[in-house]
Parts: sequence; C-alpha cells; structure tokens
Amino acid sequence: MAAALSAPAVAEAPRLSLPIRCEPGKTCFVQNYVDVDAGPGAQDYTCGSATYDGHKGTDFRVLSAAAARSGFDVLAAADGIVRGVRDGVDDAFVTSDNKANIAGRECGNGVVLTHPDGWETQYCHMLKGSVTVRTGDRIARGQTLGRVGYSGLVEFAHVHLEVRHDGKPVDPFTGRSATEACMLEAASGTGLWAEEAARAFPYATAEILGAGFTSDPNSTETLETDDALPQPSATSAALILYLRAANLKAGDRARLKVSGPDGVLVEHTTEPMPRTKATYRAFGGKKLKAERWPAGTYTGTAEIIRDGKVLASRSVELTLD
Repeated sequence: MAAALSAPAVAEAPRLSLPIRCEPGKTCFVQNYVDVDAGPGAQDYTCGSATYDGHKGTDFRVLSAAAARSGFDVLAAADGIVRGVRDGVDDAFVTSDNKANIAGRECGNGVVLTHPDGWETQYCHMLKGSVTVRTGDRIARGQTLGRVGYSGLVEFAHVHLEVRHDGKPVDPFTGRSATEACMLEAASGTGLWAEEAARAFPYATAEILGAGFTSDPNSTETLETDDALPQPSATSAALILYLRAANLKAGDRARLKVSGPDGVLVEHTTEPMPRTKATYRAFGGKKLKAERWPAGTYTGTAEIIRDGKVLASRSVELTLD
C-alpha cells in the first residue's frame, strides 16, 4: 500500500472520486502527475518522468480543444464548500504573445473547495463561462463544477486537480507531501483515491492517446486543437497512419504498420528517441500511384517499443469502397 503523509492526516483525508466525467483511456488520460522531486529535477510518484519541475497537481487531459468544447464535466472530488471561483478567462493555448496576459491567473477559470480538517481541492483551466457554482455553495461529491477547458497557463485541454492539506500540496496517488521522495512500489496503492477512481487511472507510461488514418500528414500538427483529422477516400493523394502518445522515455521507438487488400503498404520503425517526450506524434504512409486505392479494408497497427518489448499498441481499420 502507498505510504501515508502521516497517520492522522490520512485518517482525516477525504476519499477522492474522479474530477472529470469521461471514458478513461479513451477520451481522457493522465498527462502529468505531481512533481515529488524537491530539487530542480522532476519525478512522478513512481520515480518516473510523467511530470515537470514544480508541478503541484494532476492533469486529466482530453484529446483536443475541440473535444473540450463538446463538453466534459469537471466534478467535485469530495463533499465541500466553495472557497473561491474565477470565470471569464479566455480559452487559449499559451504562447509567447499571450503569456504575460495570464500572469497571476495561471489556473485560468477554476474553483477551490474546502473540506474538513484543513483539506482543499482546486480545479483549474475550465472552459470560459462554464463554472456553475459560487463562493459559499455547499457541494456534494460528483457535483458538476464546470467543464474542462484550456484557460490559463495551458498547452493542452485538461482539468488540473490540486490537493492540499494545511496549504501544502499533497499527491493524491500516495497521500504523501509533494516534496517527499518517490516510491517505486507506489503504483500498486490507491493513495487518497476511492477504489473506483484508482482503477480508472492506473499508472501508465508510454500511453497511446490515439491512432488512426488520415489523408494529410500535416494535419497531425494540429491535434491539440482538433483531433478529428481529414479521413482518406478512395482517391486521396496519400494514405497515412498516425500515432499519438504521451510520456515516452529516451530510447523508445514507435512502430507503424499498414496492411490492405494487396498486402503490406507501410512498415516503419522510428529511430530511438533522443530524450524524454511528454507528447509525441509519428506517422507513416504511402502516396497514391494509381487512379484510386484498391477497395477493401485497411488495417493499421501503432506500437510503442521499449527495450525490445511492446509497451502499448493500438489497431485501427479503414474501409474504402
């Protein structure tokens, strides 16, 4: 089991449910965990690299800004009282041009809930105009607070959940202070999560966010904006399989394979990644050399390879008439 922050604190801590309504592993994923490295480096609670220096919460991401606008509710992780609310911050990915405009409002549109015995939860980056609660409201676990957005200091659409005890950040996956050392065995514990929430988001590394077919390789550059890419037709100039992944390590490889009615069209393995990557995309394809692609079913397989082993795999199909 995960180690405790302290016996009294964990006994009094709220048992947390998920702060987002979604399909875990399909429409939402954990992108970043709490940074438990007290120095200039960064480590998540399992001593992995799925975080960044100084990150005090857990980021539950959706696939794109367009997906966020379709509606993902942000939910109260425990019963509480609203201590503070902000709404009205525009949804926009951070750039060098707009970063100064969000200074002091890095959380974007958000809500802070207080819980008994000095506990708080904070929910950040909600969609502008979606916050449904007000200061002083009594909130029940699972109640909608707003919707997932991309306001504040963000590079992808998500809700940032921060847990604090007596004002100090706590990692919900362990119940320990955010400055305590990581634990290799921590991934088997539930921390502060309710059992159902812990099962929904088991610790993952080299996670595939998505894979599919597209007709335009340049479209993969816009995946954080819109994950609905142009689909190939029988006369598309190219047939391309793309892979989208999170939290890869140096040395990882991506392997892409496409088979169609006439056999294997694409089989490609990337060079080892030179460094850790929070997000990653790869694609492989073939240009059309005839009037049309042969009618039938095309199967694409995208894999992440680490130390010669397949860590994650996703298969997709495309039917062309």
